[in-house]
Amino acid sequence: MRAERKEREFNLRRAAILEQAEKIFSARGYYSVTMAEIANASGFAIGSLYQFFDNKENLYSTMILEKLDLMFAEINQEVNANKDVAGKIETLINAHLQFVEKNTDFFRIFLRGQSEALSETMSALRQKLIDGYFEHIAFIENFLKTGIKNGLLRKLPTHDMASALFSLIRSAANEWLLEPTKESLVSKKDFILDIFLNGVKNHEQ
Repeated sequence: MRAERKEREFNLRRAAILEQAEKIFSARGYYSVTMAEIANASGFAIGSLYQFFDNKENLYSTMILEKLDLMFAEINQEVNANKDVAGKIETLINAHLQFVEKNTDFFRIFLRGQSEALSETMSALRQKLIDGYFEHIAFIENFLKTGIKNGLLRKLPTHDMASALFSLIRSAANEWLLEPTKESLVSKKDFILDIFLNGVKNHEQ
């Protein structure tokens, strides 16, 4: 019981650090933030912070990867709960947009910090981001193939189709993050779904 309590306390403190780090990195970027500032915002001594993370790069990488892992896990679970392909596509779009809307601080870090995260000093993070992206694209491809088989979708390269769908979602999210409006990001779902399934050509002419 004591060991379990210590582990629970450790995880709670670690989560509090990551939460504060997310807010600070979102406001100021990676390079201008110090471990001392994160420790102070989290209510820890600087020495205590190093019990959880080796350095700022380790903290930043952990924060990015754990949140993205959570996003992909939640999206995959919601998509897999649908039996038909059309439902899976709509749920994928909706789940992505909802997650971004609920985690705006994080995605502003990711948006403004891509050049930082992809620098040579963070090559390990860079590779994990690439691997995570292609794994997610493969997940999307899998149910798009079913859509082709049952006649819902045209016989096009599934990798390109999955990348196009993800790009539509990411573009809408990035624009919303860069220029926030009162309009919910999730309200873009129907437009993305329509563009992906039907395109922009007027088929009545």
